[in-house]
Amino acid sequence: MARGIGRDKVRGVVAGGALGLSGVLAGAGIAVAAVVPPASKGAPAAGPASAPARVASPPAIMLEQATQDAAAAASPSIVKIESAGGLGSGVVIDAHGYIVTNHHVLAGQQGRVDQQSRYTVTLSNGASYRATIAGTDAPDDLAVLKIDARGLKAMPLADSGTLRVGQFVLAVGNPLGYSQTVTFGIVSTLRRTVAENGPATFIPDMIQTSAPINPGNSGGALVDLRGRLVGIPTLAAADPRLGTVAQGIGFAIPANRVRVIAGQIIKEGRVTHSGRPYLGVAGLREVTPALAAQENLGVEYGVLIDRVVHDGPADRAGLRGGDVIVRLDGRPTGSEAAFGDALAHMPPGARVPVTVKVEAGERTVTVTLGELPVR
Repeated sequence: MARGIGRDKVRGVVAGGALGLSGVLAGAGIAVAAVVPPASKGAPAAGPASAPARVASPPAIMLEQATQDAAAAASPSIVKIESAGGLGSGVVIDAHGYIVTNHHVLAGQQGRVDQQSRYTVTLSNGASYRATIAGTDAPDDLAVLKIDARGLKAMPLADSGTLRVGQFVLAVGNPLGYSQTVTFGIVSTLRRTVAENGPATFIPDMIQTSAPINPGNSGGALVDLRGRLVGIPTLAAADPRLGTVAQGIGFAIPANRVRVIAGQIIKEGRVTHSGRPYLGVAGLREVTPALAAQENLGVEYGVLIDRVVHDGPADRAGLRGGDVIVRLDGRPTGSEAAFGDALAHMPPGARVPVTVKVEAGERTVTVTLGELPVR
């Protein structure tokens, strides 16, 4: 990136560093310029100690300004959502009063959405409104509220398919009730399938981020440095040994999925098609040595089917409750997470080989996947 900058080796290295950060900023849609000042006539060449100080500041200042601008752009679209069941965040995505949030923000501790519950939405300017439920989508852990307010600023949705690992992002919401809190991080990885102890069994294609996400951030905004919505922060990873929230490992539902689901709710008042694959099995349990001994399974890995849905894809293919799936489309399903990840990235209508353990060894059946029913 610093190729052809100049003959002076020190200035070339410094300029390369400046251009490197400038390249990151330019990739985020921010115009930058890195300039190496020319040496004055008769002046001694700058030494290694002084050169970085002169050229490292502008890109750092530009990054600081970019994060400030993105936070300022996002803030008016972030709302606080309160109900008897708890507190969360939401994002104004339509100036007519539509606000997207998480299903679990509305469900609260009871785990289900009650149409009679009272939801109060507080805007960034402090004004509060009674909200009605426009529609919900439990499998994706999304919901849309509607308020009757004027002068709302809708946050634009980015194309989350263009996100790159390492890209700077901000999480904006109301963690622990602290309104309009902004945290900074990067996109840590993409297309992560995450199991959820909530309305969604698993959520595919999640954005993993290092931007801190805490209780109350749910339903808020993950934004890029242009102030556009790239995802809805939904949950944070927990340390399975201690049961505590892991630091710097949070997950957000991508904006492209939000666009599909919220668009249907706003237009139709409900989700009309999920677009997600459906195998038609229920009560899956990850096989462990203890479970294998308890159920006399004959295999110590895979996922155990509790039951199949009548006349569903698995039922029509001949799968039954008590079968242990060990491979899905050739991919080992050594855990429930591995099974969910394999299934999540298959389209409805795909013909998929499913391998199950039987006494004589294994048998493979071909299942034509359906589309996850909407509720």
